[in-house]
Amino acid sequence: MRGRRHHRYPLLVAALSLIGACGATGGDAAGGQDGADGEPGTTTFRQGPGSGAEPHQMLSATESELVGWFVADAGGFALYRSDQDTATPPKSTCDGECAKTWLPVLVGAHTMTSGVDPTLVGSVARADGGRQVTLAGWPLYRFTGDRQPGEPAGQGKGGTWFAVTPEGRKAQAEAGAATGSGS
Repeated sequence: MRGRRHHRYPLLVAALSLIGACGATGGDAAGGQDGADGEPGTTTFRQGPGSGAEPHQMLSATESELVGWFVADAGGFALYRSDQDTATPPKSTCDGECAKTWLPVLVGAHTMTSGVDPTLVGSVARADGGRQVTLAGWPLYRFTGDRQPGEPAGQGKGGTWFAVTPEGRKAQAEAGAATGSGS
């Protein structure tokens, strides 16, 4: 069953490469949202040159036996939210040493979604001057301790870090998720 759940990653990487090669763009304003003119189910955020952000960010809904549905980056690695942050208004509290373990997901030239409602995607200014991607207001992070795509090892760390669902909530083990029943 594991193979069925993760067989989309090579296709996702190939699709992102093709999009990048074709020069896909969207939105005019730095950090602006482009849901209306883009493809259905996708959105693109842009940030000005010299931002230091990754050229492309992908937020993709995926599923694991550990936590059920969660959001992953283009490499299939889980993205997380912290209970120490706030969603209303969006605020990141993970700086300094914290940001070396929990890497902020910075707004790239293109931030696209698949299986994630683009109206929930935004950004927030960080104390270090960068712009961090948010989902339902929650700043997003990548855990340096995750070694395998699709396996969120940071889930529950310190009682404050949780993989984020496509709706921006904390991912929790769902009924049947651990056994794989029903899918």
